[in-house]
Parts: sequence; C-alpha cells; structure tokens
Amino acid sequence: MKSVKNLSKLNKGVLVVLVFALLVSFFAVFVYGRYTNSQRAQRTIAPYDYGGARFSSNYLGNVRNGENVKFLYVTNPLIRAAAVVTVCNYQQGKQTQTNVDDITYDVTVRLVKYDAESDPKYVPVDAAYISANSLTAYTVDVKKGDGSTITLGNTVVETSYEDCFLAAGAASSDAFSLRFSSNFNATETPPNLYVEMTAVPDNGSLPVLTGIFKTGLRAEGASNSWEGSFSDSTLYDPNDYDGLNYTISGTGRGTFTLKWDDTKVKLSDVSIRDLLSITGATRSGNSITFPVNSDVVDRYDLQFYKVNISGITWENMNVSLATAETALTTGISVGYNFLIS
Repeated sequence: MKSVKNLSKLNKGVLVVLVFALLVSFFAVFVYGRYTNSQRAQRTIAPYDYGGARFSSNYLGNVRNGENVKFLYVTNPLIRAAAVVTVCNYQQGKQTQTNVDDITYDVTVRLVKYDAESDPKYVPVDAAYISANSLTAYTVDVKKGDGSTITLGNTVVETSYEDCFLAAGAASSDAFSLRFSSNFNATETPPNLYVEMTAVPDNGSLPVLTGIFKTGLRAEGASNSWEGSFSDSTLYDPNDYDGLNYTISGTGRGTFTLKWDDTKVKLSDVSIRDLLSITGATRSGNSITFPVNSDVVDRYDLQFYKVNISGITWENMNVSLATAETALTTGISVGYNFLIS
C-alpha cells in the first residue's frame, strides 16, 4: 500500500510539472503570436494616416466602378478635351508624408460604355460595338510621361502600363495624359463611349484607384458664374441609376449653396464630409453653404443616392435657382449668391 501511495504522489507531481510546462509553452506562443501580429499590423498600416492612403491620384479615387466620374469641359467644340492624371506615393496635398515603401503598380486605360442593366454600370467595349454605333471617328490618345502615344479607338480599345514604379524616401509620381478627339464635343447626343482608368498596386494593403472620364462642351460664361448639375449620361432615365453624380463648377469667387430634397435624393456621407471640410462651410439641414474660388478649386464632384425619383426627368432635376431659399419638389435645387472681392 505504501508503494502505491508513493507512486500516486509521484504521478501527481509529474502531472503538475506537465501542466506547468504546457502553460509556459502556451504563454510563449501567445506572446510571440501577439508580437508577430503586432509587427504585421505595423507593416500594414504604415503607409496610412488618418487622412488616407499614401498612394493617391489627382483624378482617380478608391471607389467602386462608376462612383468616380470626371468631366473634362471645353468651351470650343474644336478644342480637344484633355487631362493629366497623376499617381503618387503620398496622399494628395501631403507631399512631405510619403510612403515608406517602394510602390509597384499597373495601370489600365480602356474604352467603356454605360450599361444600366449590368453591375458594374460601366463595361468595356469591343471593336464591334464601336463599328456598329458609328464611333470610329472617336479616339483618345493616351501617353505616360514622355513616352509614345497609344490611340484608343476603332480596333484598339485598351492599353496598359505594367510595373510602374514609385520610389520610397521622397515624393514620387507618374503622369498619364488623356486627350479626346474633338468628336466627343457633340452638343446634342453625346456618344455612350467613355474612358476608364485604373491603377492597381502590387501591395494589397494599398487601395485600387479608378475613375471614369467624360467630356462636355460648356459655353463661356460671365467672369463670376458657378452652377451645379447632374453629370450622368442622359441617354438613360435618372431612376435607372443606383447613384447619381453631381458636379459643381464655375469661375470667380463667392459663396455657393447646395440644397436638396431628402425625400427624393440623399447626398452621400463622403460628399458631405468633403464639403464641410472646406474652411467656412456650414450646414443647415439639407443645405450646405461653402465659399468658392476658382483660382483655388474650380470643380467639385459629388454623389447622390436616390430615395424616390420615379418618373422624374433630367429637365426636372437639372434646374438651377437664383437663390437657395426655394427647394424644388422634383429632387434638388441649387442656388448661389456671389460675394465679389
């Protein structure tokens, strides 16, 4: 009996030692896991700050296809609409805060059309579509930096630039130029043909940047003139869109008031935040007033979501009022009151 009792004590002692060893091992693994996860997290968030990612563009944005539509306006139908698109290793406006890592990325530029029945709404076209819709005269010249020009149109509907490189340690950027043929300046029925540009970084923690480019013909206005209007293609009814793009643009300086009917449309949270970030901007209910100065910024691109616009036409929606005190029941009203200085 005594030997059995001692053996029982021995077994209990061994069990205690084993349990202690397992606890130590588990704690070590836990600490190491927390440490490595911490290191990985630091690596992931390093290119970011509270203002956004340190991989950005002056035109392209980190949004879904079709949510970032840019209009390139000209005042003469013979002038070719153009834009220089930059891709940078810093957040826009913060050139001193650059990405700590090198960035390698690919850029794709292609011709697209709007398709209300598809998701995403903008889909690539092929040579057959261009030929069938008599769009062979519509071309877009694309160039990276001082490189050779690639012309999109007819049978060439897409081009790409692979392994673009932004070096760490200092502000770095690439420039891509887009130049539309003057055919796009049609004043009656614009073609359902646009340009989509997308920048995809190799580093999955950085955002994919994309944008849709359209052209428009705008008459030369007065020295101080600001206006707002929906910028989506009028080939489709407003209710066919899930979201609606809205552009405020003009010349001169003053104050601009945007007012909308929230029973018809809702201004996106991102657009509200962008407008209220302007120094001097104020909000009162469904109205935002902010200072404008075309010497600093001559264009604001906003997004609305539809609430109930069934049966409403573009003519009803694209109405500008002299003041913002009266709201249109058809969806949205825009007013402006210039303070010339």
